[in-house]
Amino acid sequence: MSSSPPVEDRHFPIPGILWMCGATLFFSFSLTLVKTLQDYGLTVFQAVLFRQVLGMFIFVPAVLFSGGIKQLKTTVPIKHATRAAFGFLGMCTGYYSLMLINIADSVALQFTLPIFTMFCAVWLLGEKIYAHRVIATLIGFCGVLIIVRPGFMEINFGILFAIASAATHAVSDTYARYLARYDQLKIIMTYNFVFTIPIALIPAIIWWEPISLDIWPYLLVFGIAGISAQFCLTRSFSLADASLVSPILFFRLPLVALIALFAFDQKTEMWTWIGAAVIILATTWMARKETKTS
Repeated sequence: MSSSPPVEDRHFPIPGILWMCGATLFFSFSLTLVKTLQDYGLTVFQAVLFRQVLGMFIFVPAVLFSGGIKQLKTTVPIKHATRAAFGFLGMCTGYYSLMLINIADSVALQFTLPIFTMFCAVWLLGEKIYAHRVIATLIGFCGVLIIVRPGFMEINFGILFAIASAATHAVSDTYARYLARYDQLKIIMTYNFVFTIPIALIPAIIWWEPISLDIWPYLLVFGIAGISAQFCLTRSFSLADASLVSPILFFRLPLVALIALFAFDQKTEMWTWIGAAVIILATTWMARKETKTS
């Protein structure tokens, strides 16, 4: 039997940019909704659990309807479970940081994710370390120091949780790249829900807080925003080069800073903007160099 011809790699920059703008908007709303839900007493474990359960109810039936349960067979279930565990840690640490530091500070510190991803790719995928990656890492670290300002301001756990969120999300994202060698995207996303829900369920039950009927609308919108953000992100990467659309995600910072100012009266300090600019410069330059190298 002859193999089917390869599908031509099509590039649609304008639709790709528009989908990434949607992802940026939904990610920003998702973060601010988490903060709102936390103010109502919802724990980070409950937030992760409800987001994943809602995603399961929306995404998985659509996948099963399109091809049945047989298409979900995988040869690397342990890798899927590992990816889900790191993704769970990334969400929990990121959400918990919002309770301890300003939303804009948390978002700015998590801009280090591409740098952590570079190290994870070397560790998990066997990629080479290039000089521009090391330089970008050092510049990005300087950006973190500008935001944190050790010696000039108190270092609290919120800062450490935000950085830990970037690091653990980087491991999860790198595992997704590894899993793409074996499974299709819809299988990877489905198993992410399947494994994350029981992982989140255990601590959610242990530290369960009563949920008022008043916050159920916020929970629903939060879940939809999170799923929509992930869908827009995936759709954008399928239409345009990552080097073109990825920098748009940096606009989360001014967007969440604006929302946090009006919703929570959180003012973003000048040093956060300067540090974020340095991190953005480092990661964008690294992405451009990666494009030329490849």
